[in-house]
Amino acid sequence: MADPNTAALRRRRLGGAVLLLAGIVVAVVVLTTGGDDPQPAKRKPLPARIVSVPPLGLGFAHPTSWKRKVQRRVIGLRSPEGSVVVFLSSPVARPAVAEVLAGAKSELLKQFAPAKVVHQGREPLGLRAVDSFELLGHDKGKVVRALEMVDSTPYRTYAVTVVTGAKPSAQRLREARAIIGTVRFSKPVPTAGRTQP
Repeated sequence: MADPNTAALRRRRLGGAVLLLAGIVVAVVVLTTGGDDPQPAKRKPLPARIVSVPPLGLGFAHPTSWKRKVQRRVIGLRSPEGSVVVFLSSPVARPAVAEVLAGAKSELLKQFAPAKVVHQGREPLGLRAVDSFELLGHDKGKVVRALEMVDSTPYRTYAVTVVTGAKPSAQRLREARAIIGTVRFSKPVPTAGRTQP
């Protein structure tokens, strides 16, 4: 007979996978029909990879052509030619949106100096509108744009950073928006023998 806690965990993971799968369908629709392309039917859907990180309560999907790199609580995604980079992280195990947003702003202003914030407000992240800011700065003599979005659950705070050149391709921006649209948060599930980071 199955343990009721294990069965509940499987149902919760399955529910999260279904939500992410629905997000993939939306992402593929956006990627195949977006923009002013007069012949959207000729665009082939991009194969997508579903990512679930139960210890962080984080899930998302991304095109398989994007490179993924994981360092502790930070997941980096890079477009094939490197013109767009998306970082997903969960820096603290508590709700702390204002603190994380202020810390991210300070760090990005330093990293891309000379830089300035060009917009503050709310941006869509997954199914929610979250606190965000956008800045314009420089990296190795080139103009860069960075969009920072921060949200929290009762369990953790999450930050998503999108960094692009001054004028990234419309296709790569659609792909980055699709990734952001699939982001989901849930109650973290610690792995055996580990405490929450």
